[in-house]
Amino acid sequence: MTATLRTDVDAPNGRHQGIRSRNPQRFWSDHLMRLRHVLMCCAFFLPLMAAPAMAKPMVTPTAENPNTDTALASADIRRFIDQVNIPYDSFTLPNGLRVLVHHDSNTPMVLVSVSYDVGSKHEPAGRSGFAHLFEHLMFNGSENVPGDYLKPLTDVGGRVNGSTNSDRTNYYEYIPTQALDRALFMESDRMGHLLGALDQKTLDEQRGVVQNEKRNGSASPTSIVDTMTRAALYPPSHPYGHSVIGSMKDLDAADLDDVRSFFRAHYAPNNALLVLAGDVDLPTARRLVTKYFGAIPAGPRNIRPDVVPAPLKRTISETVTAPVTSPIIVREWSVPGVQDRDSFVLDAVMEVLNGGEDDLLTRHLVRDQKLFQTVSVDNSSNAQVGQFTITGTVRPGIDPAVAAAALDREIAAFLAGRPDADAVARFMARYTYGFARSLENVTSRGSTLADGMMTQGSPDAYKGNLRIYAAQTPASLMAVARKWLDRPRYELTVMPGPRVTPKEDEGIDGSAVTVPAVPAIAPEPPSQLAARRKPRPLPSVAAPSDPGFPAIERTRLSNGIPVLYARGSAVPFTKISMSFEGTQLDVPGDYSIRFMYALLDKGFAGQGEESINRRKELLGLNLGASIGLDQGSVVLDAPDVSLGDGLGMVRDMLISPDFSAAALERLKRESIDRLARARLSPSTLTTEAISPLVDAGSPYNWLLMYDTAADIGAVNQAGLRASFTRWIRPEYASIVVVSDKSLAELLPVLERTIGDWKVSGKTEPRAPVVHHPRPGVPGIVLIDLPGAVQADIVGRQTVPIGDSEPAPALILASKVLGNSFGSRINMNLREDKHWTYGSYASFDRRRYGSQYSFEGSVQQDKAGPVIAEVIRELKEVLDERPITADELAAAKAAALGGAASRFATRDGIVGALDDVRRNGRSDTYPAEANARYRAVTLEETNAALRAQLSADRWVWAIVGNAAIIRPQLDALKLPVRVMKAEDALPPL
Repeated sequence: MTATLRTDVDAPNGRHQGIRSRNPQRFWSDHLMRLRHVLMCCAFFLPLMAAPAMAKPMVTPTAENPNTDTALASADIRRFIDQVNIPYDSFTLPNGLRVLVHHDSNTPMVLVSVSYDVGSKHEPAGRSGFAHLFEHLMFNGSENVPGDYLKPLTDVGGRVNGSTNSDRTNYYEYIPTQALDRALFMESDRMGHLLGALDQKTLDEQRGVVQNEKRNGSASPTSIVDTMTRAALYPPSHPYGHSVIGSMKDLDAADLDDVRSFFRAHYAPNNALLVLAGDVDLPTARRLVTKYFGAIPAGPRNIRPDVVPAPLKRTISETVTAPVTSPIIVREWSVPGVQDRDSFVLDAVMEVLNGGEDDLLTRHLVRDQKLFQTVSVDNSSNAQVGQFTITGTVRPGIDPAVAAAALDREIAAFLAGRPDADAVARFMARYTYGFARSLENVTSRGSTLADGMMTQGSPDAYKGNLRIYAAQTPASLMAVARKWLDRPRYELTVMPGPRVTPKEDEGIDGSAVTVPAVPAIAPEPPSQLAARRKPRPLPSVAAPSDPGFPAIERTRLSNGIPVLYARGSAVPFTKISMSFEGTQLDVPGDYSIRFMYALLDKGFAGQGEESINRRKELLGLNLGASIGLDQGSVVLDAPDVSLGDGLGMVRDMLISPDFSAAALERLKRESIDRLARARLSPSTLTTEAISPLVDAGSPYNWLLMYDTAADIGAVNQAGLRASFTRWIRPEYASIVVVSDKSLAELLPVLERTIGDWKVSGKTEPRAPVVHHPRPGVPGIVLIDLPGAVQADIVGRQTVPIGDSEPAPALILASKVLGNSFGSRINMNLREDKHWTYGSYASFDRRRYGSQYSFEGSVQQDKAGPVIAEVIRELKEVLDERPITADELAAAKAAALGGAASRFATRDGIVGALDDVRRNGRSDTYPAEANARYRAVTLEETNAALRAQLSADRWVWAIVGNAAIIRPQLDALKLPVRVMKAEDALPPL
């Protein structure tokens, strides 16, 4: 296998024979045959997969697969899938707790995942949202771990969270190995000893947090779509007939008796699955799990509701208004969930209709007929039922009835015909490569095992799912498509207009706030076990060791391009990031450079976009170009055996891009359509309003603010070619590489493809960007958006720090103040006040003018008080209540403990290398991160914050219902300007 890999990379001219063929059919033939080598090498190099040992049978073309090469590719994918394996051990405690252990000691981190077999489908009538509310309650302490559950783990570098869906509730911690005892102790304590710590205050606090989370979701312009489709597909009493987050009315009705009953009914070891994935072996896992969970008694076993898909007996058509900028057409069917094989076949149907970069519906309805701005397809699968949805956003000026008719014709034509085998093979390749990439991450492996066990009854369910995908032919795919989609459906047209609020959610916008009635319920006594002994102490956590960082190697290609390399060996993939000097800051007001980068991979060397996309999918390549605020880039992520081919495509991009008129016009049209859709987005409105007020002369303002149709329309091919000629040059380029292959192995193919790239002429001098930020006048701009569900608030001030200097003291100070879940600002606004689901503040470090920003989506009736609280927090941290030694120690411990996870993936290593490259750091800089954090003193931390921030230089922008918000702002004693959304951002 190794010889095969090296032969492909080191072949003459750096390419396999046929790769430079300009004939798409020739290319397709060559690479379908090669796909088996790509997949087999992935299987060999992945430590989780075994190399194939069997001889390959001859593959005979069939009526389903008339192309021999396509048949070979499909057969090779099936052989590859047969060898995919995530190894694990398992055991079950006497109390019924099931445990899976996946051992991987490459990184000193462990995923601890506890899933309970309870979701929203288990909720009693009148208590919708209760499974999710209970998830929140589980993070507020237990009998032996009172108070905040997160802090003891985040303070040692852990990542902690939970999630709820219709079928299960999951809690997870990704923690340093030395914190495993603590994490298991805490998980066992809230499984066995929660009720004595729950009280009315905790319930009210988390009810408020959850209701703000619901407001976040309801603030979406299309939130009514889910409500209406659910009501059409399921009767009210159906287990899947209500949302996971529930209604405001039902959340208000929850009381402590409900909490206790729900816990006793569902939270027991025999209803739970514990997955440990990472740096833990089976003996250690068995010992610790038995120690902490063994004494917890079993409880009642959950009963899964008896549910089967219930397709509609007749088509239902409805129309609703919503605060959207263009009509939306929805077609939805009730289909099976993941416990039915057909669910996975429908995934393939979804991908054939709307997968890849030039899918069927986008090509016909968006690009050719130009009736829709976007079309999307989603097969949303729960355990027992699912929904198959096709959604299209109509282009401005198009009659929605005409667009809907065209969509229906496309659906009918698809069901009457069948895709070719190539389309199915491309789906299989896309999915297989994506799955292989995901195995780099131990958390993905652990989650894959847990999901399979919880929803399908087996940790190995992913193997069967992959085999279902690989078994698909055009005929089998269409048989399932017709079975479920060629029948009555739900049809919804969403027209621009007022937001419709469901009756059970009235008052969600803050216009009629209700306070839940609090019944007099006695506190729950501590558990019997806790009553017989003293509270157990929290296990200590040893200091973390410094994470290793792979050795950095440097070289230059023959044309002078510098290369930084580090090894990342988790999967047989190579990631190459090629950065270019020259950005939009060098050409103020010229949009050509932005479109030039966007079109680089859309056509080159005589090949069109569709042909290129097919090549990328079959080769497993992620390849694209983009431009940010301070640099442009071309990024290639390739399986090792496709690396030569991928770099050949990069070379063609750099030498002979097409910039075709048709591709440019389509991209301009799609850009204008995106702008139209974003016009009423709160983030767009706040950015548009606040940017010139914070720093009027900032060179970034024109990049961050709203483009106009005229600006986009002025872009032309001549400008693209001029921009390409000026900026895409070896002199401006640098390369970062992370690969499981050595630099010595990579250099020959880099030299053959990129090293001999040269351009004529000299570089044009770059005019220096000179900017001295001038703080804006403090004040508030309120953008009136009638019908808004919540207030979106952004506050900013200019700060003197640039983007390059190390700032460990400032990073730690920022985490304490606003840039972490446990920060002062978030704990105040979310946990203490429960006015928001989450609010954060952080430094936005830029080369030519940095800023410090606060962002939060909050209750509209609390918008003024939120700003007052943020200003108070700023004043206190800068004066009478500076950062304390305990806060600094916690921030340090979190940074030190989480360091290992930062470099556990290729993306993490690439980011560190890019920082070294951009800022001229030493090669030892990434590995010295912990030493820099340890050296920070309390005095430095507070001084760093005082040097940057001021409580009286802030400019604020708010988007929401002015009738609710404006009266609250007078108390702030700041000038207030109120404007309509259409004045802040006129329609295109």
